[in-house]
Amino acid sequence: MARIRVLYEKKGLITFVNHMDLPVIFSRAARRAGISQEFTQGFSPHPRISLAPPLAIGVTGLAEPADFWLNELHDGLISDWNEKLPAGLKILKFKVIYDDRVLAKSVNAALYEIEGSGIILDANAEKFAADEAKKYNAFYSSSFENGKLKIAVGDLEHCGAATLVKALIAKDVIRGWSDVNMTRLAAGRWNTETSSVEPLV
Repeated sequence: MARIRVLYEKKGLITFVNHMDLPVIFSRAARRAGISQEFTQGFSPHPRISLAPPLAIGVTGLAEPADFWLNELHDGLISDWNEKLPAGLKILKFKVIYDDRVLAKSVNAALYEIEGSGIILDANAEKFAADEAKKYNAFYSSSFENGKLKIAVGDLEHCGAATLVKALIAKDVIRGWSDVNMTRLAAGRWNTETSSVEPLV
């Protein structure tokens, strides 16, 4: 048995699939690819899978971590798995994990990019988003360039994509979700030395 941590991307129409449905999608693709998974014990066993803090519906994820418990590893594992995953969902790489720490507790930061959709954001977007994150003591860093806001935040349970978008709506920067394209560039650990979000793989 091996516990592996993967980085995957979620792009296109698959971003509108609920985060809670991803374990089923990954598990069914693994089964079709001939990958043997470890199951939980009890009355209703299911594949052992652990995901990072959820992405909001419609938000693209470019480096999302997830843990899977497999009964065996083999050459071509990832390519076989990817062939059975739906369009827009792709495993980028993986590593074997040897500790027992829960993935969700290891993720303490995320880097988001927000760009206008049909509108052009101005520098006020950075200030308002940063001010909102500071209310939760979750602000790490931000920048604004060429109409794109990048902001790194912690406390993802309370300060995720929805929180940032609601703050921009409240300040009349945007009218709603349809006015922005949002991407989570990375979810991982905040590195104070490099002032960046480090992926866990």
